[in-house]
Amino acid sequence: MKNQFRFSLIISTLIFTINLLGQDSTNQNTIFPEGISVEYGLGSCAVTDEYISTEKYSGPLPYYSITWSNQHSDYVYHLKLDFRNSSEIKNNNVSTDIYQFTLNQGFNYALPKFTIFSKDAHLYLGPSTELFFYYNNQNIAVDGFDYAQSFALLITGGVSSQLFYKLSNSFNLEGSLDFSVLSLGFRMVDSEEEDVSPVKILTIFSGTNVVFKIGPRYYLFDNLSIKAAYLFHLTRISSWEPLLSASDNVVFTLTYGF
Repeated sequence: MKNQFRFSLIISTLIFTINLLGQDSTNQNTIFPEGISVEYGLGSCAVTDEYISTEKYSGPLPYYSITWSNQHSDYVYHLKLDFRNSSEIKNNNVSTDIYQFTLNQGFNYALPKFTIFSKDAHLYLGPSTELFFYYNNQNIAVDGFDYAQSFALLITGGVSSQLFYKLSNSFNLEGSLDFSVLSLGFRMVDSEEEDVSPVKILTIFSGTNVVFKIGPRYYLFDNLSIKAAYLFHLTRISSWEPLLSASDNVVFTLTYGF
């Protein structure tokens, strides 16, 4: 079965005004790649979803993303949507359909510039909010609807960080780390056998969503750049039947600044 991808984005955002002292807005404009970024990634995923099975399922899971970043006087705002889907996640001859959707917004503030091996480095740090949805539909005949399907939803407050290491005027090495701190979690439960609430407050220890990315960016022009990066995504939920999902991708990005 061929994977199909189609999504539309219609969203209004609430802009927060937070004053930080000592930021250099000119420096931020030349470092942070603001504008619209489109990403596509190839890679694999491994999932253990104990609501359905204690066995590990694995297989290819492509990555699609679109991001809008906008420079303000003392911070950078970003809004990111990504989507993953595959029907090739398998354990032996049993397959499952995996869907993952993330909507993330963050406010990044520039910390003081520093140097690494005589090259300038710029670190951006700030809060983020995120909506993460996971759905697992196992391709197996069962008596009940619930036992072959599983879902999880996290509404999260977390931390967003980005590092820019300037190798030359047109070449950067970039890294980012985003992780959840506190989440409102929703999980499918077996109401017939367990008296467990499907809604819980999750901490970083009981419900974690982590995304790490690193790779070089090359500026073709002042407002057009390309990037190749390694992306690692980890989701771990332990408050109900444990869910552990990890994926590796090689991601290609095209960014156009307006």
